[in-house]
Amino acid sequence: MEIITIIAIALSPAIAVLVSIWVQYWREKRQHKKLIFSSLMSSRHQVISDEIVRALNIIDVVFYNEKKVRKLWHEYYDMLLNEGLNNPTGWEQRKTKNLELITEMAKVVGYGKEITHIDVNRVYMPVGLSEDALRSREIGMEFLRVLKESGGLRKVPKEQPKTPYI
Repeated sequence: MEIITIIAIALSPAIAVLVSIWVQYWREKRQHKKLIFSSLMSSRHQVISDEIVRALNIIDVVFYNEKKVRKLWHEYYDMLLNEGLNNPTGWEQRKTKNLELITEMAKVVGYGKEITHIDVNRVYMPVGLSEDALRSREIGMEFLRVLKESGGLRKVPKEQPKTPYI
């Protein structure tokens, strides 16, 4: 009996360290999944952004063992590349598939039935914000048009200031 106690005392720190490492590993994996989910959820009102692109491009790595998430991502990816869907009906189909993808991710990261497709589809987008984005796009396009028509900006050399002799 004493031998078992000695072995238990000797191995318990190693077991505690291994359990701690295992818990940390799974916690980090879950955190990565939540970050991708949060990125897609927080920017779902935008058609495209750097944040969305980065999040989408690492789904296969972060959700490598989640078959349904990866299946939905591949279907959505195929829809994004399909130029035949560049019309109002196609945009709506893409939006629906994106909604399915984010809803499935919500289940995987532990929100279960608490976050539904209705929650994912509920987006707050102030009119002023969308108007500002449209205006910025129009200004950029007009500026580009003027630059192309005028031959670009020309740099006029400045006259060098004269330095007084002392």
